[in-house]
Amino acid sequence: MRPDGAPDGLGARLARRFAERTIRQELTALRRVVGVGGIERDPAPGRPLVVYANHHVYPDSFLLWHLVTQTWGRPMVVWMEAWDRAPLFGPIGALPFPDGDARRRVRTMRETARRMEADAGTALYLYPEGSMRVPEDGLGPFRADLARLARVLPDDVVWAPVGVATSWWGESRPTATLALGETHDAPDGDEPARLEAALDAARAARPSDLDTGSASLLLDGRPGPDERWDLSRLAGLFERWTFRRT
Repeated sequence: MRPDGAPDGLGARLARRFAERTIRQELTALRRVVGVGGIERDPAPGRPLVVYANHHVYPDSFLLWHLVTQTWGRPMVVWMEAWDRAPLFGPIGALPFPDGDARRRVRTMRETARRMEADAGTALYLYPEGSMRVPEDGLGPFRADLARLARVLPDDVVWAPVGVATSWWGESRPTATLALGETHDAPDGDEPARLEAALDAARAARPSDLDTGSASLLLDGRPGPDERWDLSRLAGLFERWTFRRT
C-alpha cells in the first residue's frame, strides 16, 4: 500500500504507469506550461489540499495532474463523473463521482477523507463549475457545495484556487498557464471571486514574463514544426516548381 492507503500491487503499479504515460503523451500537444503567482511552490507543505479550478479546455485535468504530482510532488485525487468510461485513471487517483448515484459519491468522499488523513500530502482537485465550459464565456456559476465538502474532509485542509488558461504565444502549439490564487483555511463564500482573480492572472501571462521572472516554466513541451523545420535551402528548388518560366 502507498502512504495514502491506495493499492500499490504489481497490477496497480503497471496501470498507474500506463495512465501517467497517457497523460504525458497528451501534454506533448502543448508548447509549454507556465506558472504565475508563485504556483511553482507547494502552497501548503505538510497539509492536505483542495485545489478548485475552472474547467474550460480538455487538457485541464492533465495540467492539474502535472501541477499536483510533478511540480508539488503530492499524491492526488480527482472526482470523475464519467469514471466508468475511463477507469484507467483510477490507479493514479481518479475516483468515481457519477451523477445520480449518491451511494458511490458518498463512498468517494469518504475515501478522499481517508486518504488525506492517512497522508497529509494528498491533494484533491475539482471543478466547482460542474462541467466543461466555453473559455470565452468565463467562469460559470459554482454547482459544488464546498462548505458541505469541508465538513467531510479533515479540519486542516487548505483550499487553493487555480486559474487555468490556454493561449497562443506565436507558435503552432498552444501554451497553457496556471495561476495560484489566494489560499484559505475554509470555504467562506468568496471562492468564485478568488478563482476569477486567479483565472484573470493566468490569462494575463505573456512570453516576456518568463524573461523577467514573474512567471516560471513548469513544463517545456515539444516545439512544433514551425520551430523545428528550416527548409530555406530548398527555397530555390520550390521557387522553380511554383512560378512559370518566362
